[in-house]
Amino acid sequence: MKDPIKSYTKKDGKTYYMFKLYLGIDSQTGKQIHVTRRGFLTKKEASLTLAQLRVEVSKGEYKKPITETYEDLYNVWIQHYERTVEESTFVKTLGIFRNHILPALGHYRIEKLSIAICQSFVDDCSLKLKRFRMVKTYASKVIDFAIKREYISSNPFKLVDLPKIKASAVDTDANYYSREQLIDFLQCLKQFDNAQITAFFYLLAFSGIRKGGGSCINLGGFKFRYKGTAHYKSSFKRQK
Repeated sequence: MKDPIKSYTKKDGKTYYMFKLYLGIDSQTGKQIHVTRRGFLTKKEASLTLAQLRVEVSKGEYKKPITETYEDLYNVWIQHYERTVEESTFVKTLGIFRNHILPALGHYRIEKLSIAICQSFVDDCSLKLKRFRMVKTYASKVIDFAIKREYISSNPFKLVDLPKIKASAVDTDANYYSREQLIDFLQCLKQFDNAQITAFFYLLAFSGIRKGGGSCINLGGFKFRYKGTAHYKSSFKRQK
């Protein structure tokens, strides 16, 4: 039998090895299936990989390499996820992925996401975000989705060590304006001559709601009742 392993030379002048292995006929297209691997530094390394592939093919365990990236899988997963949660949760989840997860992991091919890559991601998040555990949980959901689709067999996020963040003394007084500071701040808002911004901060100051809830309110969602109380419902707009 002719040796399928061949040598070739790159522009850098170095010699590498490659092989092309016949896998059979595609039942859907009727075309021959070949797999090509190249870039081996030694013929022995190429031979070991070739032998492993032949064993996988004979046992029916060979799977075609996946070209999907983490972001490709995310785009499919998020459509399914949208049907399982409330709209407010969905909008929050979109923000977590767009701001933290996709910029860091989106370009990786899904089968190339290693424990080391995931650990580095979690470590980095722990230095920037208080709720980094939640970000890690969401990032892991896409990997679980890939496992269900049989793209990969295990989730590297399951083997990540969560960093232990030492509790630090927090000056809670620094998180709040005094009455005088609040008055000064609201007076400064008038310099911007923006009624929407001014109304927003007055709402936060005198209603006690959080900024996330305040940014999602529209006037039509208010239900006014006696004694000056008002009840509202959120109105979210998704970013397409």
